Amino acid sequence: MRLWGRNKPEPVNLDELLAEARPGRIPKRRAGQRRIDLWLASVAVAALGAGMIVAPAAVGLSVAGNSVLDMWEELPTDLPVDRPLPQHTVLLDKDGKEFARIYSENRTDVKLDQVSEAFKETLIATEDARFYEHRGVDPLGVTRALINNVTSENVQGASTITQQLVQNMLVNHARDEVEEQVAVGVTYNAKIREAKYALALEKQLSKDEILTQYMNAVYFGNGAYGVQAAARIYFSTTASKLNHIQSALLVGMLKAPVDLDPFTNPEGATERRNTVLTVLEQRGVLTAEETQAALDSDLAVKRGAAPSSCGESKYPFYCEVVREEILTNKAFGKTPEVRQERFHLGGLTLTTTLDRKAADAAQAAVEKALGNTNRAALGTAIIVPGKGHIAAIAQNRDWGEGKGKTEVIYARNAFQVGSAMKPIILAEALDQGIPTSTRLRADGPYRSSKLDNPRGGYVNYGNRDYGVINAYEAIRSSVNVYFVRLIERVGVINAAKMAETLGITSIPTDQLVGREASLALGAYEVSPLEMANAYSAFMGGGVLCQPVTVIKAVRTGTKEELPVPDADCHQAIDEDIADTVADVLKEPFKRTGTLGPRLRPEGREAGAKTGTTNDFAANWIVGGTPQLVAAVWLGDPRGGAQYPLTRVEAYGNTYRDLTGSEVAGPVWQDTMEGALKGERKVRLPDGP
Repeated sequence: MRLWGRNKPEPVNLDELLAEARPGRIPKRRAGQRRIDLWLASVAVAALGAGMIVAPAAVGLSVAGNSVLDMWEELPTDLPVDRPLPQHTVLLDKDGKEFARIYSENRTDVKLDQVSEAFKETLIATEDARFYEHRGVDPLGVTRALINNVTSENVQGASTITQQLVQNMLVNHARDEVEEQVAVGVTYNAKIREAKYALALEKQLSKDEILTQYMNAVYFGNGAYGVQAAARIYFSTTASKLNHIQSALLVGMLKAPVDLDPFTNPEGATERRNTVLTVLEQRGVLTAEETQAALDSDLAVKRGAAPSSCGESKYPFYCEVVREEILTNKAFGKTPEVRQERFHLGGLTLTTTLDRKAADAAQAAVEKALGNTNRAALGTAIIVPGKGHIAAIAQNRDWGEGKGKTEVIYARNAFQVGSAMKPIILAEALDQGIPTSTRLRADGPYRSSKLDNPRGGYVNYGNRDYGVINAYEAIRSSVNVYFVRLIERVGVINAAKMAETLGITSIPTDQLVGREASLALGAYEVSPLEMANAYSAFMGGGVLCQPVTVIKAVRTGTKEELPVPDADCHQAIDEDIADTVADVLKEPFKRTGTLGPRLRPEGREAGAKTGTTNDFAANWIVGGTPQLVAAVWLGDPRGGAQYPLTRVEAYGNTYRDLTGSEVAGPVWQDTMEGALKGERKVRLPDGP
């Protein structure tokens, strides 16, 4: 092995280099400049840790013929140690008023004495056994890795905890491209710079300070930054209570937190945990008996909730929808990792589409109907037609855990929609040239010769017969048999594709065989948000948009404007078709309609459709005006089939066998009246 210094010394014996690199032992000056050169060269070699070591000659190549010592002395040492943690992201409503601040809510810094000894022992034994002996870089450990990597295909790394902390600091606070490379550590020169930073950092901070910062900085997957968040996410506990088995899982995940996620890859996580447990035995932390018992144990992960800054907002569920948009929309980064990093760093001011008046009206309506501890739940989504703006999200639950609380957003969850699907079938018929005047026999039971039939055939609600009727009459009274006959004419696959055209993504169009007549009656699950958006095309002249919450983004400090999600508004269906469906949707508010005149928003023309699923599993109403469309779902979040709406306490009364007009209908009416209070009255288009 040869290391080149200033004067190309003769080859150095490996044992001699190892001896010079003992922890805490820097070559004495009396040994001459050559020994200093050799020790610094060994540090440079150490900088090639974490699997980057290929051959000793790489050191010479990385400095392009210059002396290792000269290069080393010229490297910078100043790290952004005192830079603040990632900044908040400020959320503004559509009028520019702040309603929430979101940040890396799953990071909670802890002090060293707030972390269990078991976790600290596991971390040091696995990641850096000589942490309290070396000075930031461990030449002995890296030289051993060098020998292994030159002679074996199993690549070893040797970055110390201090070096890893350097990378974490620069991930957040890199000041130039060179430091970005150090943060990633993918080149030889980057690893050498990392080593220089690590040595300098150990002069600025004590070992305990470095260990504390490291434990608070590292990423454990599932949005958990730092050991405290990881303890909560994976075990619903705190860092102070972690045992060796739990610590082994968490420390093992540091190698690849996404790939070793115990919730999605329990086999891989278990294998890695067991490797760490074996290391603990080898290091003398665990006895053989303790190790065997640990190896035989289950992962015992228990998903916990991360503390959320959204929970501190008046509009927590809307805030969470914004957070999800940041993490999933490519406008905020091309990859999930980039988006997560941007969200983690924060420092943004985002103007959203939140309409406080609409949100307050919707929240008041759901709480008035059911309160916040009712076993039944209401989920409301409000969309602005022609813009795709999500104006409000509401549900009769508080944010958090416990009775009457949840962190599940009902407006984004899919449920069977019942008869609320019928206008979409009508839209497909119109698109095929079948007019609303088409009269079909609507008596039950009806058995189709082309489509699948339930036992006993298709019947109308209450087993009523309607004779021969047209689409207006069928929507007015929500006649099942009419729409089974209609989907028989237009085709199940075509109807499903119309739903897809209208932005509904949850119906498995590619899996349908074309006999599923139940599609017309809402047997497939759709979220309130997608239903509201689909109906917005009817109220907005056929224009459909991708629902969005963020319409403006700037860097808080510099005011630099950044890209935002594209609503992609486009003409999804013909304007005449949309206007005709909107006109037909006025029918339920007529005297004999399923809603009746009393549930129409006072002084306004509106269109809407109710939905009641089989066996009263859920109730719906979807509809609105050209200004706002709201979808209201009512059901039991534990599962409508197991917990149907056969008995519900609402408005101080007991309701049995609920349909869409009894509770969901009044909630929708109160929401629309409150949201549109003071706004001009806009009529719906007339039909053909």
